[in-house]
Formats: sequence, C-alpha cells, structure tokens
Amino acid sequence: MTKTLQFIVEHLPQVKEADVSRFSASVEIKDALAFAADLEAFMHERVEAVQLPEFLEMETLEQSLAHKAAALRAHTRWMPGKTDIQRGRAVRLEAFNQPHNLPLPEFARLANKSRQQIYKDIDARRLLALNVGPRGRKLPDWQLIPLPQQLTQAVLQKTEGIDNWTLYRALSEPLEGLGGLSPVEAVTADSINDVANAVLNVLGMH
Repeated sequence: MTKTLQFIVEHLPQVKEADVSRFSASVEIKDALAFAADLEAFMHERVEAVQLPEFLEMETLEQSLAHKAAALRAHTRWMPGKTDIQRGRAVRLEAFNQPHNLPLPEFARLANKSRQQIYKDIDARRLLALNVGPRGRKLPDWQLIPLPQQLTQAVLQKTEGIDNWTLYRALSEPLEGLGGLSPVEAVTADSINDVANAVLNVLGMH
C-alpha cells in the first residue's frame, strides 16, 4: 500500500453506532455495534484495494523537500522595523556605557601600553574592542586580567568573521553549563580550553 493510501486509511473517520441508524430503513440490523465494526472494516478494505495512478503513488525526495520548504517559507521576507533597529541600538549603547567597558586611552594606561600597541592588538585579534558609531572604541576591563584575557584571545583567534558584539555577549553572559557564571568569570588556569569550547558552542562553532 502506498503512503498516500496508508495516510487515508489511518485517517478514515470511525464508524459509530449512531451512524448505523441511517441503514435501518433498508436493512434489519440486529447488532448495531457489530454492524458498525463490519462496515468500518469494509471501508478500509475498499480503500486499501484502490490502485492509484503511477504519478500519485510515489513522491520523490526532491518533491517532498520542496513541499516541506514551501510550508516553512514566509510569504514576505522579515525586515527589522524602525522600532526594532532603535531598540537594538539602545541595548547596544547601554552595554557600551557599562563601567567595565573602558575607553581605549584608559585601557592603554591601565595595561601600561601605548595606544598604538592597543590598536595593533585589536587588529591582530588579541584584544576585543567594541564601538557604537562615532563614540570611539571601548575594551572590556576583564582583558586586563591574565586568564580572562587569554580566554578572550583564544576565542578571537577561532571566530574570525563573527562581529565583536556577538563575541562580547558570548563571553560575558551567564552559561548554565558553567554553573550560571559567565565564561570570563568561570575560567581558570586548568579550564581555558574547556571554557573556550563552551563559548564556541554557544556561537554555533565546533
């Protein structure tokens, strides 16, 4: 039996005792329940005996995938509205202005490095820097601490092409697998590789 007929058979409505009464004018029914069961079995047998045309018997893999894709495809492409864009900018600006994100000159001073060296480290993906429009760059202060800085650098080296804001959130937001701590809070000397892999998993990179 083809899949089409199998589907039809499995979805035939059940014949109930009340349905049998429509035959009472033409036949004498002694056992309504038994008659209903026999009638239902008869319907199944008849459907199973149907021979479908060849073009209906089998759906190719390509057709099946096309039908599934069509069901998932939206009629109109989603585009962020002005409200969505404004909300995203507001969230990003709020994060940018958090006290732990230091202006580049301040970060360079605390790191005891020149600004030029900080720029070189950013370009070489040794440091994570954030920016929002013309407000300059800021760097998370956890990169002044050796272990979080090593973790950040390890992630940066393996995630070329992913924007810095996505990396910032992956590194700074709590992870259930790390006991509710963020990666930069949870990292230890013995767990840098494991924590880096946890961040990469969050980013969909394996």
